Amino acid sequence: MKHCCMILLSVGILSSSAWSQSSTASLDQMIAAGKSQRELAQHLFESQGCRKCHTIGQEGKLGFTKEGRERAQGFEGCISNLKAMTIIVKVPEDKRSPTQLRRVQRFQEFGCSTCHNVSPGKMGLTGTGARLAGLHLGCVEVEKLVAGSPAPQR
Repeated sequence: MKHCCMILLSVGILSSSAWSQSSTASLDQMIAAGKSQRELAQHLFESQGCRKCHTIGQEGKLGFTKEGRERAQGFEGCISNLKAMTIIVKVPEDKRSPTQLRRVQRFQEFGCSTCHNVSPGKMGLTGTGARLAGLHLGCVEVEKLVAGSPAPQR
């Protein structure tokens, strides 16, 4: 299986229960079977609830469902939120501003913790995130692959 050359750029925070053991086992089976990056990306898109807010887009960009457009009101975007979270995790919870608290809530709500683990003072990867990072398959790459952008070859 050829791996795409991609960089893990995003952070996620869903509770570990959101990424069920059966989903992890399914992902492991797909990896063992040599499934393509696009197939793995499609699996993540479908199993993590992305389809609830996003539609398959064009040219590497996802579109929005009606619910997605409504939920996106006032949302700064995934990459912006990820960058903000790297700073917010260093702020004690009781000292966070209303804006920071809202960003943390959105980070969790939008499923980022599937791959990203937030602990006081730092961010890291969950087991799933580390596994996907090893495949060079981050959120930005999932979006591009699911939305039909050709994946760069390594």
